Amino acid sequence: MDPLDTASSIPPPDNFISDVFSDSPPPSPQSTAAPHPTDPSDIPRLRSIHVTNGYREGITTAKEQALQPAFDEAYPLGASLGLRVGYILGILEGLCSAFGSASRRFDAAHGEVEKVGKAKEEEEERLKALLGEAREELKIEKLFGKEFWGHDGLWAYDVRGSDDDITFREVADQHPVVRKWLARVRDEVRKAGIRGAVDSLSG
Repeated sequence: MDPLDTASSIPPPDNFISDVFSDSPPPSPQSTAAPHPTDPSDIPRLRSIHVTNGYREGITTAKEQALQPAFDEAYPLGASLGLRVGYILGILEGLCSAFGSASRRFDAAHGEVEKVGKAKEEEEERLKALLGEAREELKIEKLFGKEFWGHDGLWAYDVRGSDDDITFREVADQHPVVRKWLARVRDEVRKAGIRGAVDSLSG
């Protein structure tokens, strides 16, 4: 055999050792292909997660910054209104109870309670109706209706203070509904001759 023919059958040196010393395997047809335009992307999902987390964090931070100061400011006013309403209803309930007792007498002989005097009975019924009306008008949702309060939480009715600074007691006393019932209760206690209650309502 001709030596030249044998040498020609041996591959070139660079091709012969390329499989041994190559840094990476030869590229496959799939790795060199361009990405398909319909491949799913994580960007919209990550954006949605970050937006949701940011919204929740913002709500939590806003609550911490605004809720407690608003509560601290509104609580004394609510307490003042509640005390006034409770006082009004308490006096009316006391008057109903007093006239109810006066219009009835216990008959020990027969073990029965009998009515005494139609006038006192009618007065008792009138006071009960008055108490029911007061309870309805002095409900908390009506006292804090939109016609009495602005969007900023401040009262929308006229309040005149004795000093430069208006107190919550003055705001409560001059609430239109509370002021109306304070006047009506003053008239009732004057009729009943309960002078101390009138003084307390005036103070």
